Amino acid sequence: MEKNFSIFVGFDGFIDHILLAIDRRFGPGNHFQKIEKIQQFAERIANASGKSTNIELFPIERRIGGNGPILAQTLAFYGVDIALLGALGQPIDPIFQDLSPKIHPISIGQPGITHAIEFEDGKLLLGITHALDNITPQNIAEPIQKNAKNIFACDAFCLTNWTMIIHMNEILDFFWEKLETDRRKIAFFDLADPEKRSPEDILSLIPRLRRYAQKCFTILGLNLKEAEQIARLLRYRFPQSRSTESLRELCASIQNRTSIDEVFIHDAARCTAANNAETAFVEGFFVEHPKTITGAGDHFNAGYLLAKLQKKSLQNCLLQAHKISGHFVATGNCLSL
Repeated sequence: MEKNFSIFVGFDGFIDHILLAIDRRFGPGNHFQKIEKIQQFAERIANASGKSTNIELFPIERRIGGNGPILAQTLAFYGVDIALLGALGQPIDPIFQDLSPKIHPISIGQPGITHAIEFEDGKLLLGITHALDNITPQNIAEPIQKNAKNIFACDAFCLTNWTMIIHMNEILDFFWEKLETDRRKIAFFDLADPEKRSPEDILSLIPRLRRYAQKCFTILGLNLKEAEQIARLLRYRFPQSRSTESLRELCASIQNRTSIDEVFIHDAARCTAANNAETAFVEGFFVEHPKTITGAGDHFNAGYLLAKLQKKSLQNCLLQAHKISGHFVATGNCLSL
């Protein structure tokens, strides 16, 4: 990279347990056939109604988790200096010793736990998140003050996992008050599947994001499911088809109705983005037999942010994000640019 970028990332932290669900077992260890599709898993559970069932989960890996830490780790791979404020353990859990030396970790509590059951066509994230209830404006005030020089001098601020941090709206208000107006800086937001939050909660976030646009260049990253949730709340009637044009229109509508500077939407094989000047679309490739899925969205976000800081075109931001995410899904590793 031509410039050594710096990014602040907050505020979550998880330990991820990556699992497979077993369909048939033929012997000890890895002598089994996994449940390949989410629908098969759902049918197994549905057939247990009024009875019971036993589903074995096979552990693949225990690794760094949470939108913030995965995003930070990916960006650090590409040479970005990171100030990471999150729930990393007190003292910091040994799992986070694997964080890149480019990351300056600041812990504000115990991490959550995610049991991620991965399938060929998606994943189920079973989270234990009560530890994140302690992430409040009061608890982040002192570490932010102590690290203010590193945090507020950054080129971008990534405020992630709105859904699981129940006090995130108050945290966004607190953090906004600390920011100076500089439209060259980026404020990036990742909701992390807000399905379990009430419509009123989600709608209360929109004016806060709009408010950030007064001080920073604001970007909202969404997967397709999240985009459809937001669109329904904004009373946008999107077509049932998922053509290139309908996805472009969905993204442009969300960007226009929220007054956020830039919005992007991605799914397993396509992505689109919109700002006040233009829209862009990339038809990519679908990884039929993924190595891993958990963290794919965070890798997409990292690729997009990096390209944005490098002042690439909207189309090239999507291309870079899709390549990095797709390579991770196929191999479990970061793509060398």
